[in-house]
Amino acid sequence: MSDNFLGIIGGLVAASMQSVAYLFGRKFLAGSGSANQLLFSSIIITSVVSWLLVPFFVDWDVVLTWRMAGKLLIVNGGLFVGHWGFFSAQNHIESSRIASLMGLKIVLVMLLVMIFVHTEFSLWQYTAVFMATFAAVLMNWSKGKLDWNGMGFLLFALLGYAVSDLGIQLAVDEVRVSDPIESAIRGFAVCYSSAGVVALAAVKPLKINFKVLEAALPQAVCWIISMGGLYVCFGLLGAAFGNVVQASRGVISLLLGIIVSFISADAVLEQKQSVSVWIRRTIAALMMFGAIVMYALTSKG
Repeated sequence: MSDNFLGIIGGLVAASMQSVAYLFGRKFLAGSGSANQLLFSSIIITSVVSWLLVPFFVDWDVVLTWRMAGKLLIVNGGLFVGHWGFFSAQNHIESSRIASLMGLKIVLVMLLVMIFVHTEFSLWQYTAVFMATFAAVLMNWSKGKLDWNGMGFLLFALLGYAVSDLGIQLAVDEVRVSDPIESAIRGFAVCYSSAGVVALAAVKPLKINFKVLEAALPQAVCWIISMGGLYVCFGLLGAAFGNVVQASRGVISLLLGIIVSFISADAVLEQKQSVSVWIRRTIAALMMFGAIVMYALTSKG
């Protein structure tokens, strides 16, 4: 089995399991759980798996340095802010919409790079950003106007995840070995084990008990599997091609949303919509997918 094929499979697994994790997250929030409880519960559960990997993959001489501490601060700071914004947004935005709207991260990344790095972009990249913005407008258009409900939280999610992505790249580079998959596993173990230690401080204030952890378990398990696929995908394909495969997440979430809305009586997971609404959202999801593909393939590195 070639590395490219394995990387693509890993990316599709990541995209699919993230889409399922979104549904389980919304179910947790609908069951009277708060966004903060889901945030910390998910990280605690994920960190349990990462701590099981620590003895086999972590070199403490590399990790226990001030330089690595700074990189982990970027990773985990962005992760906590991103998770909080995302889970809070899920109280207002259906999973079928939010997965595609996360594609707006390319707009945010471009703006940040323009402001702080003064990088020039190609016409194709500007076109991709325009497509992503238009797709977001189309996805959020409802009853003759834009639906801004939850978009403020989504902005925090986009900012947090963009910062965390940068930190992850820096952290993985710090623990990198010759095998790209082993490098990814090392990065995952270091990042999430340290995040779990921080998350434990919230157990008592947020009243996180075994019942809460049990309710958050389906979301966390799906997230862990998705992260495994993501690290394999990025380790074998690189960031540009990996993002292309990951862009399928919006389309997969939309298909799941359509299926759930028709077979489930639980309107909390996914509200029933007219055929015209689903067609509009499908066009928007495909446009967002195309925008991410265009941006990734015309980016350097």
